[in-house]
Amino acid sequence: MKKTVLTTAVLTALVSVPSFAATVYKDDSTELKVGGRVEFRGDFIGSGGAEVDGTMEDQSRARLNLKGKTDIGNGLSAFGVYEAEQKTGKSEFKNRYMYAGVSADLGDFSVGRQDMAAVIISDMTDITEFSGVQQVIDSSSDKQDSVFAYRGEFDALQVQTTYQANSGDSQDKYSIAGLYSLPMGLDLGLAYSGGDVDKNNSEDQILGGVAYSLENLYLAGTYSQGSLNDSEDFSAYELVASYKIASKFTLAGLYTFQENDPNGAAKFDAVDGFELVGYYKLNSNFRTYLSYYMNQLDEEKDPQGKTVEGEDTLRLGVRYDF
Repeated sequence: MKKTVLTTAVLTALVSVPSFAATVYKDDSTELKVGGRVEFRGDFIGSGGAEVDGTMEDQSRARLNLKGKTDIGNGLSAFGVYEAEQKTGKSEFKNRYMYAGVSADLGDFSVGRQDMAAVIISDMTDITEFSGVQQVIDSSSDKQDSVFAYRGEFDALQVQTTYQANSGDSQDKYSIAGLYSLPMGLDLGLAYSGGDVDKNNSEDQILGGVAYSLENLYLAGTYSQGSLNDSEDFSAYELVASYKIASKFTLAGLYTFQENDPNGAAKFDAVDGFELVGYYKLNSNFRTYLSYYMNQLDEEKDPQGKTVEGEDTLRLGVRYDF
């Protein structure tokens, strides 16, 4: 088994991102798969840093994805991916992914709404309910429109490059990333992303990551620094640990932090918190989880005395994947 495939399997077990889907059609040259999830998420105490007025803030959602692949000859295959999400209380579906491309021996070439290259590095620590701090700027984030991508795997090395061609003036962005997996379970990753925000501002981020997996244990850390625009810099880091205690139960911990440094003003913390979460998987389709996020930001209150920033969150989740 390739080490990159092994790492993907470990992350799938930890984060429980579904890598399976039902094959609804298949012949000698064409395949279509359908998958998705239905997920209840209830936030108690606080949600998004703000105090919950009543008992619970409902953050439930449902997702549906379609993945097609067909042989087009000469060692090439074409593919298409679509995924939509509907949140509770909303009548419309929102596109998460929508792209198509061609696979060859050298890798995959695709265009559409998809992840920027740096996401393969930020994913090293984005494994819990409140992780993901490294997607600070658009050029290093997932689910971006109008992205041209190349993604290739060469034994232990993954390489990705992406370019976002925006319709707005002076708003194009790019990202390049590499992830190398050593035989002893150690992964090393590096990414650089940047681009124009508008005619007068640009953004950039350099992101590094290291991860180690050994049987049921997974440890990882990421660090980045860069510019939100020409007048504000940032630095961010994220640390995670996960251990599969039993065949159905996994415990994970997170520390996430981001500091912003605007020109002519004092530095301030944009993100600062700890998380402890337990996942209980009854089988590959159904799981529950309980997460507690300890928000370390200073509390801010509105004139009525309600906390609008800095509140903790207790999240209960029940999820079915298909």
